[in-house]
Amino acid sequence: MSLGIDIVLRLALAKSADRFRAVEFGSSVNPSPPQAVRKLSGPRNSSKPYNRLKPSPLRPPVLAKDRILSWRTPYTFQSLRSLSASFPSDLIARWQQVLASSVEPATHGSYAAGLLRFNHFCDLHSIPEEHRMPASEALLSIFISSYGAGHVASGTVSTWLSGLQLWHAVNFAPWHGAALLSRTRKGVSKLAPPSSRRPPRDPVSFNHMTALRRGLDLSNTRDSAIWAAACTAWRDCARLGELLVNSASSFTSARNVTRGCPKTRGTASNNHKFLRFKVPWTKTRLSLGDWLTSTETFDDVDAVAALEHHLVVNAAVPDAAPLFAYATPSGWAHLTRADFIATCNKIWLDAGMGALNGHGFRIGGTTHLLLHGVDPWIVMKQGRWSSAAFLLYWRNVEEILPLFIGDSLDSFTSLRDSVARLAKSL
Repeated sequence: MSLGIDIVLRLALAKSADRFRAVEFGSSVNPSPPQAVRKLSGPRNSSKPYNRLKPSPLRPPVLAKDRILSWRTPYTFQSLRSLSASFPSDLIARWQQVLASSVEPATHGSYAAGLLRFNHFCDLHSIPEEHRMPASEALLSIFISSYGAGHVASGTVSTWLSGLQLWHAVNFAPWHGAALLSRTRKGVSKLAPPSSRRPPRDPVSFNHMTALRRGLDLSNTRDSAIWAAACTAWRDCARLGELLVNSASSFTSARNVTRGCPKTRGTASNNHKFLRFKVPWTKTRLSLGDWLTSTETFDDVDAVAALEHHLVVNAAVPDAAPLFAYATPSGWAHLTRADFIATCNKIWLDAGMGALNGHGFRIGGTTHLLLHGVDPWIVMKQGRWSSAAFLLYWRNVEEILPLFIGDSLDSFTSLRDSVARLAKSL
């Protein structure tokens, strides 16, 4: 059985090597103005020297997201032969898939950079294949000292190491990162160049939202869907990934909210209407999903009115379709995240406001509530944060802090006056 697994794996690796020609899959980032998404059917050649590896059947040129499961070392075959003495090959392969699923599919692409840089480092310094896995703590530490310290942000190095650690796990190899590697990582963080620290992403402001509304035609089915998605993301402090699909082919009702999702409507005691709907998957609660709440605001950026209008204008869209899908002459179409961001940024650029990142909706919605005096813990509940991590989303801190501190000082008398009144009552 062990010989059979070895032969199958080697044939699969050889077949993959013949099937693909390039080694790197990636895309350039140019946020202003936004570019159309480049569609690739396979990996492409990279112009960067450190992205080019020596040819090896152990590392077939696959898409970045497939490297974790496709790239091997001699230790891989050793561990598979050992396991095959006790377990069938299909159970072992299933275990590898489950291990790989411990991180989101999109994260595999980010983790792949660590595998690429690490193997380039090993190629450059003639590290034997059998020493690359399990990698010694010294090898891991020297790798990040050489390629990381003084060159990239500490977060980038952490991602590299996370990718290498998952790669080891998928190949049943022990991970030797301990105190020495931890100390090296701290040194890498201290030596990170200032240029590696990106400034905080700008928030989508109320002015951005009103400009967006002026640039859309709400009698149009697509524009109505865009406006509803924008208001929901901003007012509900939601992640765009909770509302929109990445592509038509990636849509699944297990992960993406549908038009027929559970909804509740009502009116609060202050006469503000609300509309709640449940998304099936969130970053923190996973398949438990969560409820998003939109509140009527009686202004030009009213999420309840926007969502209700979208549901009416696009009534022909079936319940099984994504929530923000829109009607077309031939049926209906997905509103993808890329299309949504491109449309918003085009309108903002035309208005002279500059392009923004999609996460700016969550950041901007949070900042807007805080600037209007909404209690931070209510904001935390609205954005569905389970910890104080939402404080990282604060922008305009120079206005927010005086707002809450000033209100607190205005609302309470001094401790001396309180003590004096207490003494009189005794």
